[in-house]
Amino acid sequence: RSSDLKNMAATYSRSLALCVLALAVAELAAGVQVTISNVVPRRDTAGNILDAHDGKVIYLNGTYYWYAASYGMCKEPGGDTGCAGAAFGACGFRADHNVSLFTSTDLATWTNHGPVFQTALSGIPQAVLFCPKALYNSATRTYVLWFNWISGSDFANSFYAVATAKTPFGPFVLATQKVTTLAHQDTGDFNLLQDDDGSAYIIYTADISAPSQSHRMSVERLTPDYLATLGASAASGFFGNSFVEAPAIFKRQGIYYAVFGSCCCYCKEGSNPVIYTAPTALGPYTMRNSLEAADVCAPRASRASLLAARACAGSISSQQTDIFGYYAEQGEGFMWMGDQWQSAPDGIKAHDNTYWQPLAFDATGNITQITFTPQFNLDMP
Repeated sequence: RSSDLKNMAATYSRSLALCVLALAVAELAAGVQVTISNVVPRRDTAGNILDAHDGKVIYLNGTYYWYAASYGMCKEPGGDTGCAGAAFGACGFRADHNVSLFTSTDLATWTNHGPVFQTALSGIPQAVLFCPKALYNSATRTYVLWFNWISGSDFANSFYAVATAKTPFGPFVLATQKVTTLAHQDTGDFNLLQDDDGSAYIIYTADISAPSQSHRMSVERLTPDYLATLGASAASGFFGNSFVEAPAIFKRQGIYYAVFGSCCCYCKEGSNPVIYTAPTALGPYTMRNSLEAADVCAPRASRASLLAARACAGSISSQQTDIFGYYAEQGEGFMWMGDQWQSAPDGIKAHDNTYWQPLAFDATGNITQITFTPQFNLDMP
């Protein structure tokens, strides 16, 4: 009888251990739910507000890498635009802009790795850096960073440069100071797309100083090493409206999406992006719809001065910076990200917030219009 009791106890212990293990595995498999806020500033693991703007997020081996421009602790001009009194050395137009890297595994907890590219040490004299975008080229095992820069001595001159690194943490070293292979010159905002077959593309604004029909959008294929473009031989040509900037480009279920809005120089009101789709990265592109409804206003008291100017058209008060793929329990999704210029309560440019929102799609592939969302939850694996 004593032996039977011992056997029963051992069996019970094993069963209990298996139950605990099963619960632990189930809990692990269920992942974690995170909350992402659009009203509370994003902070790194040290508690500092992220100085992250104009950037791009890429996903590699379970980690999100957010390469972004850090504009520093300068004081923004008052009013509805950060471009008031724009001049070399003014806030947002300084030669000390850096590209910083932030990493996360759940899009909510971010580790700050500091600057991975410093303009002041790049060798480009009086360069004002904007809009850094990075990709990983698996064929060359190289991280490739593109950025837009203007010369402090002449704001009419705007170029793209390329830097490279062998690790995602840099430091990135300048490879090309001025990309000269583009089909169009006088360039501005841009973004990058890496396709399923490893080919890559740039969507970019050009002719930004043209007296008429300025700031026009097009797409071009990059060279296999991602360090240049194939030029007019692999280009979409201009499409969509003129006087546009801040593009994003991505691919979903075989459809290519190009999204961009009207020019908005560090503007508080933001810009309502327009969505174009195509069967190939190089087009032809067809206009679908705008990302925001024109008659929806975000419930933010600080919008009082800008509502009169835009009649509530910019409900999320953001200028697009990227649309990136993410992976949740429900599968792959696409996150819209925009800069909320002039939003920092203390007026420090580094503290301007970014607005995030998962995109939804209807049965025809149209992106569902969005309205201001204070926060949302994601079930991350």
